Amino acid sequence: MIWPQYACAILVDKTGRLLLESRPATARFAAGRLTCFGGRREAGETPEDCLRRELQEELGWRPEALEMQVALWVAGELIAWFYRADCALAVDQLRLPPGYQAVWVAPADLCQHPLSPWHAAVLAAWQAGQSIVELNQ
Repeated sequence: MIWPQYACAILVDKTGRLLLESRPATARFAAGRLTCFGGRREAGETPEDCLRRELQEELGWRPEALEMQVALWVAGELIAWFYRADCALAVDQLRLPPGYQAVWVAPADLCQHPLSPWHAAVLAAWQAGQSIVELNQ
């Protein structure tokens, strides 16, 4: 089985809002943009284990269940698996690194926010019920 380099979370609350990470202008990747939470897989780590570790590190929280939703392919390479998880975290209780923020966004309002292009494509596919996103770059 081929595993992706990254695992990311589509975190959804009871009203359908999405919990996203707002990255500072100085961030190495997706500077000044919104992304899903997640990160790079470590050697020997499954994508689910990676995502649980990343969510614990980034949010101090572990989801009860993860459901694989979308595979992101870029230029023919599997980059990330995006998992859905139910989430009821209060943003004011989270302790993110300096400059990073967690924000709840209604799916209908995603187009009003500066999303990372890859994450925008994945969230649009997820909303349309598609399980694969293939981008040229």
